[in-house]
Amino acid sequence: MLSSYVDPGAARSSGEFVALLRLRREVAGLSYRQLERRARQDGGCLPPSTVATMLRRSTLPSRELVVAYVRACGGDADEVAAWVAVRTRLATTVEAPVERRGGVPSFPVPPRQLPPCGVALVGRRDRLAEVDAATGGAESPLVVVTGAPGVGKTALAVHWAHRVRDRFPDGQLYVELGASRPLADVLGELLAAVGVPAGSVPADDRQAAALFRSVVADRRVLLLVDGVVTAEQVRLLRPGGSDSCMVVTSRDRLVGLAVYDGARVVETPPLERGHAVRVLAQAAGERLVSAELTAAGRLAELCDRLPLALRIAATALDPSATTPIADLVVRMRAFGRLAALEVHGDPEVGLDAVFGRSWEALDEVSRGLLRALAALPPGGVTAVAAAAALETTVALARTALGRLVNAHLVVRLGDDRYAVPGLLREYAGSVLPAEEPAVA
Repeated sequence: MLSSYVDPGAARSSGEFVALLRLRREVAGLSYRQLERRARQDGGCLPPSTVATMLRRSTLPSRELVVAYVRACGGDADEVAAWVAVRTRLATTVEAPVERRGGVPSFPVPPRQLPPCGVALVGRRDRLAEVDAATGGAESPLVVVTGAPGVGKTALAVHWAHRVRDRFPDGQLYVELGASRPLADVLGELLAAVGVPAGSVPADDRQAAALFRSVVADRRVLLLVDGVVTAEQVRLLRPGGSDSCMVVTSRDRLVGLAVYDGARVVETPPLERGHAVRVLAQAAGERLVSAELTAAGRLAELCDRLPLALRIAATALDPSATTPIADLVVRMRAFGRLAALEVHGDPEVGLDAVFGRSWEALDEVSRGLLRALAALPPGGVTAVAAAAALETTVALARTALGRLVNAHLVVRLGDDRYAVPGLLREYAGSVLPAEEPAVA
């Protein structure tokens, strides 16, 4: 047997199965990016974000994801078949009977799936109050927490959910989405959480969604969905009971949900400067930051006052330096912000990866416009100037700018001016296309 072989048959639970999948990658010595390239060469699709999500969960990944992953790790047809067989065995294991109450299946154990809160939330009191207002008294409220990549949407939503979890005694459900995760996988996970055996989950997504709505119809449940990409994902997963509540996070404003589904959109802006310095102090230490308050303020601005960038910056400080914060400011100005904030050892949590996921979701026209804006003066440009830079009409430029604003990649200033924030500007300027897309 090859030394790289990991026996999936040792798995007695879904958690152990995922642990063995992690081991398989480690044995193969492959990074997430290498797995993605191998899958692409094999005609498949294996985004690093999907792999990272799969490997940090304890639920069974979809059959298709297992096949693509094991193949990318170097597994032959026999090994792939072995992994699929074990996954099938675990998925069809007979579960404990589900008691019924009033003709509706009751949950064997009310799901308590919210992730940990982590550190204290800073500077979001008003936003928490907005979510409170949107969910208080409404029937089956739907809230979209939206904002730029790295601004802390998930942290806000998770903190709020923990504050109100007692309002939902029948369960708090949490799932991560994204552009590439199959909805069948998500629905299977939700149905398993509310006590539906894997063998009873319909293969059709809409039938599975209808079953989920039926099971939770008379329950007081909270559903928190992280990383929504489209409004259709939300509509399919939304519980139908009047006592349920759904909160989603998305980089897009998903205005269609506000227009047609009664959703309340809660914008999450960058932190105020003082709050940004407090986040830096949380991550780097109060004493260090208080000794360099002026430099800390400058660093906060270079990080666009994004909580993710600030926490990465804290890890980039040189503790042996006399003025570590000022030194990092100098490095960011001299060598580039993204280069100075590069995350070594775990690139999938770095700013390049976070911005890259937003970039991949754009169409070619939007990418071309964002790249053009990054090359224009940083003080902001008008739609007329953007149209001139792209050699297109003002109407088409304005439409494309609107898409970028809704995706929180461009900020609309006063006087019909638009600007790309500094970190995103640097990222967009670094992405070199094979050829410039035309706007038509």
